[in-house]
Parts: sequence; C-alpha cells; structure tokens
Amino acid sequence: MLKFFRRIRQQLLTQNKLSKYLLYAIGEIILVVIGILIALQINNWNQDRIRKQEEFNILKAIKIGLEKDKRDILYNTKRINSSISSANKVIYALENELPYNDSIAICLGDLMFPVMFVHSTSAFETLKSKGIDLIKNTELREKIIDVYDAGYTFFLKNEVLVLDEAERGLKDVFSTRFHEAYVYGLDKPGYEPKLTPLNYNALKYDQEFIYFLKTYKNRLNILLNFHYRGRLQRDVEILTESVNNEIVDLKE
Repeated sequence: MLKFFRRIRQQLLTQNKLSKYLLYAIGEIILVVIGILIALQINNWNQDRIRKQEEFNILKAIKIGLEKDKRDILYNTKRINSSISSANKVIYALENELPYNDSIAICLGDLMFPVMFVHSTSAFETLKSKGIDLIKNTELREKIIDVYDAGYTFFLKNEVLVLDEAERGLKDVFSTRFHEAYVYGLDKPGYEPKLTPLNYNALKYDQEFIYFLKTYKNRLNILLNFHYRGRLQRDVEILTESVNNEIVDLKE
C-alpha cells in the first residue's frame, strides 16, 4: 500500500502536476490523521472496556465481602441478644433471692461469651491500591468510603471497649467469686460456656458484682441496638443493595 502511494506521488512530481500533487498530499495527510484518530478511538475503547471490567470485578468482590459481613452481623446480634437475656435471668434470680441451680452457671457463661465482628476489607484495600476513582458512580464511591473508612472504624472502636470490659470483669470481678472462667465445651453446639460461683448466696448481696452485671448488660444493649442493629447492619444492607445495582448496570 505504501509503495502504491509512493508511486503515485512520484508520477505526479515527474509530470510536473504540482496542484494535483498538493491535493494528493493533503488527502494523504487527512487519511493519516483519520487513521490516527481511529487508532486512538480503538485504544480508548479498549482502555474503557478494561477499566469497566476491573470495576465490575472489584464490585463483585466487595459484594461478596459485604454478604459475609452481613452473616457475621446476624450471628453476633443473635449471640449478644442471648447474652442480654441471660443477664436479665441472673439479675432477676439474685434480686429475688431465688435458689441456685445449674442454669445460673449456664446463663453467666452465656453472658460473658464474647463475640467479635469478623469483617472483610480485602476488596476495599484492593480498590484503594488501584485508585478509588475506579468506581465511576460518585454516590456509590462515597457510600463505600463511608462504610469501610468511617462506619467500620467507628464500630470497631466501640466494640473493643465492650470486649476490654469483659476481660476486666473476668480478671478483677469474677476471679474472686467463681471457680474458673473460659469453661467451654468446644465439641458441643454453642460451646456451652459456664461460670460456676464459689458462693451463690453471697452474690445476692454483692453490690460490686451486681453493679458489674447491670453495667455490662447495658453495654451489650448499646452495642446491639445502637451499633449492630442501628448503623452497622443498616449501612451494610444499603451498600450491598447499591453495589448490586451497579453490578447489574455494568452488565448491560
């Protein structure tokens, strides 16, 4: 093809047809420009397709992570709700001077059974490494940042306060009042945690112990209803729906 155009150019020059040569040269330049523009357009289209596929893949990974987080949230809310119920049973038994039975030890073990929010941030970290602007939808991008950078961080700081208080209670309050802690049936469903008191009757009039029970129960109630069922669960559900909607749009 290049030889063909070169031959035409030489013929026009040898025939001294300058005006035709100029027209030909201009046409050749136009063709070259058009070719460059087409190549750029194809390159841009390929880059956009690659970027769109990367966005699609990262959103799928975020969705999978959020669904795992949601399952962990539901499990933890169930466990914490059980701990609060057990605390109420123990407090009622102590305040009404009910006789001791094995269910007291089971309820106390259930009350102090810890749970921790095991969340997935690998997809978000990958997104940050690639550049948060990979998500073209500005509103969705802001939601993702709000949940992972703000929401999770805020929740985890409050969760660790409750976990630290549980450890302090087992160390400073329970250690002089119970036989032993961390008694679990690891081969049994729910692990059947137990805390057996040294002197159950003395606990009925032990203000420090009763104060700890009520205060810790209140902390669990805040963690459950303000944090887990409040912002955390709501934000994860909303973000999951938004991510899924964007995935559907990218497929089209």
